[in-house]
This record gives sequence, structure tokens and C-alpha cells, in this order.
Amino acid sequence: MDETGDVADDLMALVAVVEAGGFSAASQRFGIPVSRLSRRISGLEKRLNVSLIVRNSRRFKVTDIGQRMYAHGANIRAEAQRALSAARDSLGEASGTLRISCPIALSAMLVGPLAIDFSRRHPRVAITLDATDGRPSAFSDPVDLLIRPSVKPLRDSSLVMRKLADVPYVLVASPKVRDALPGAMIPAQLQGCPAIGWTFMPHAARWLLSHAHEGDAEIDVRVQFTSDSLLQIREAALAGLGVAQLPASMCTADFKARHLSLIAPGWTPPPISLFALYPSRRDLTIAGRLFLDELCEAASVLGKPGQGNAFLES
Repeated sequence: MDETGDVADDLMALVAVVEAGGFSAASQRFGIPVSRLSRRISGLEKRLNVSLIVRNSRRFKVTDIGQRMYAHGANIRAEAQRALSAARDSLGEASGTLRISCPIALSAMLVGPLAIDFSRRHPRVAITLDATDGRPSAFSDPVDLLIRPSVKPLRDSSLVMRKLADVPYVLVASPKVRDALPGAMIPAQLQGCPAIGWTFMPHAARWLLSHAHEGDAEIDVRVQFTSDSLLQIREAALAGLGVAQLPASMCTADFKARHLSLIAPGWTPPPISLFALYPSRRDLTIAGRLFLDELCEAASVLGKPGQGNAFLES
């Protein structure tokens, strides 16, 4: 094999170690012996006469040049994967790999069930679903589809953005918390009430509420519990820790079972927009295009009446 091939293999070893966060983790994830990974990266460092990774028993750090080399390696891998996808697409059927990243709650409510059903109907597609807290992280594994919630429109980037839905949110609490509030029909009656914070929002203790006829209002709440997971926030609300902001569609069954009650009917937090991000339509495989179309259709249901919105009426 020529020097270019050796460098490409070395770069793939670097990509594996950086994304896994260490040699042992990379070995376990990709099934490559630690000794081989170490030998590959050491050889690349000698060839370039630079340090790519600072490593000892207590520290693992990617140097600046290591980060740049990682980016080159990730681009090479992406190009190789696109070449394979193009070859598979020539067969005219969904096949190959499909990597999806989305928030944990959305994975449980929508994307996960859809991915399982899609995989069942398309056995030649290998789906990897990465559930996250919704925030980007350094050196995360590259994905074909990135599902991202946002309160504000996302900034322009090199990625194509496709809006999936505007998801309405409501104020909810356990019956015990509701009974302890003085009516809780208008925002002023919620000032200083016990509440559950969501780290995704810009201010955990100051909430913006809107009414179709009364306009906007801001309230300050007393946050007792904060989480980055909507599933944990729902559990905290069920446990009676305070008022929570949750997707209306997530609360439908709890409303019917009277485990949660609507607080300040008609007053709602801002809706959260869901976006699908991907390199370009041309880069999506047949599997990616099919899944994205099905995801758009499924996500649109989250904003339609009958998915919890009936409880928003004042």
C-alpha cells in the first residue's frame, strides 16, 4: 500500500479515538485492538512530526493540529460513505446505513418508534439512533439526519434545514400542586410558585407566557428542580415538585388519567420548533430521503388538534 493509503488508515484510527474519547473506548466501540490504534496514531505523529493527542494515565486531550487532522479524516470518511451510498442507490432501493441524532424525549415519543417501524419495513437499512439532550457536542459521531429543537429560527449554516413542526407547550402540574395555587387562572397568580426548570430555555426561573387575546406576560417562578430532559421534567411534575412546561402531546394521557392538570388555561409558553438538518438533499441516500419524508409527516401530527391541543382552549 502506498503512503497515501497508510495516511488514510492512520487518519481513520485518529477519527475513531477522538470520537470515542480514548483508546480503550475506541477499541470497545469499533473492535480494534488498542495496540493497533496506538501504533497507527504514533506513526502518523512521526510522519508529520507533530503531537496529535496528549495521553497518559490521567489525561486525554486532542491538540489543535490533532483537531484539524481529525476534521480532515472525518471529511475523508464522509466522502467514502457518500461514494458507497451512491453505489447502493443505483440499485433503486433503500439500503446501507442511516445515522440519526435527536433529543431523548423526541426519540421516545416519535423518532424511535418510527425508526423501528422503518427498519422493519426496510431490512437492508441499518439504522443507528443517537439520543442526546438536543445540544451539539464536540467530536460527536457524524450523522445523516440531525433533529434539533429551537425556540428561535436556526442560523444559516452549511447544513440544509427542514422544519418539521411547531410543537405547542402547556403549563402543567400535579393535582396536589394545582390545589395549592390560588386559582392559577392568570400569570400574576403564578408569581413565585414552585416550578421545574428546563435547561434548554434561556431563563430557568423567568417564563414567558402568551394568550391569544390577552397578549404576553412574564413571570418569575421558584425553581426547585432543573433538568435537560423533558422525560425527567414530566416525572418531576408527576411527583409534585411544581409547575412544568411540557409539550401538549406529551401530556395527553396524563390529562385523561388526571395525573396532571392544566395550569392557567389559555396561557402557554412559546412553541418549540423542530428542524431536521442534513448536508444536502443530494447527499441523502434513498433511505435518508424516505425516512425524512415519513418523519415530516409524523412530526406534523404533534402540532395538530387532537394531540393535546384541545386542552389549550380557555
